[in-house]
Amino acid sequence: MKQLHIVQVISNSPSAHKLPPTNQGGTEKVVYELTENLVKRGHHVTLFAAKGSRTSARLVSFPKGLGAKGIARYVLAKMPRHVDVIHDHTFNSALSQLNIKTPTVCTLHMPVKRRVKNPVYVSKRARTVMGKNRGYYVYNGLNPSEYEFSAKKRSYMLFMGRILRGKGVLQAIEIAEQTNNKLILAGPIKNKAWFNRELAPRIRRNPNIHFVGPVGGKNKQRLLKYAKCVLFPSLWEEPFGLVMIEAMACGTPVVALNRGAVPEVMAGFPHLICRSIPEMIAKVKQAKFPDPYSLRRYVIRRFTTSKMTARYLAIYQKVMKNG
Repeated sequence: MKQLHIVQVISNSPSAHKLPPTNQGGTEKVVYELTENLVKRGHHVTLFAAKGSRTSARLVSFPKGLGAKGIARYVLAKMPRHVDVIHDHTFNSALSQLNIKTPTVCTLHMPVKRRVKNPVYVSKRARTVMGKNRGYYVYNGLNPSEYEFSAKKRSYMLFMGRILRGKGVLQAIEIAEQTNNKLILAGPIKNKAWFNRELAPRIRRNPNIHFVGPVGGKNKQRLLKYAKCVLFPSLWEEPFGLVMIEAMACGTPVVALNRGAVPEVMAGFPHLICRSIPEMIAKVKQAKFPDPYSLRRYVIRRFTTSKMTARYLAIYQKVMKNG
């Protein structure tokens, strides 16, 4: 394949995260890994991202506070010449609002109301629900070497993600209470009023429930690799769920509710996919978890950055050919 000049665009303005993200930030992590892998393969990459981001690509920093149209206009104004393809990862598909002649791919990491050209979803399920089976899909990937492995586990369960009702945080607490397990909740609070009203009292009542806030780096690695299992009781149509493959890369099993992309991400371990919270409780009580080495091998076989990058490059070629 010839070397391409690729523009990657990410900004969750007004609260954009630097790349690579230090704490939670699934989309940012994926875009960072994709960009680095494209550069490693010899492609010329220009990355539009938050100021202060670190990258091997050429970085163009966004000013703060740009809306969707502002992002699109800024990219057009600062875009280098002779670009082969643009890859839009923005939260609201900003570049789809303008008529851009350069072939453009848009990954929909979250639902977007408007119709976009050349959409890419992060799972088959997301393409079905969000895209009515139109467009492409590419599974998110990670670099396994960045995830510490441990076959030895400790006595706590882990919930890692944004602290939101739709993520199933209350259900994770219920599972811990019903199984008499220690539970660590790790993630940023997105609704303080709801947290103080619904979660804080239950955390105070139960000494087995511990909230540690957002985590990153070594702290995140340590929590993931030593957990007896990760709970994924998400109540909404989760497009992917990066924490599931992060946990398995560390050799940690995931007990998940059958919603969104869970059946695809957890296809290698269908006995850990549950139809209800009571079934999740039963699975935790049974504690019949896969061998940690098999979990890591599964991620390496299906969900690496290398595989993700190869799939995107194939889509770039199609879009460049077909427009």
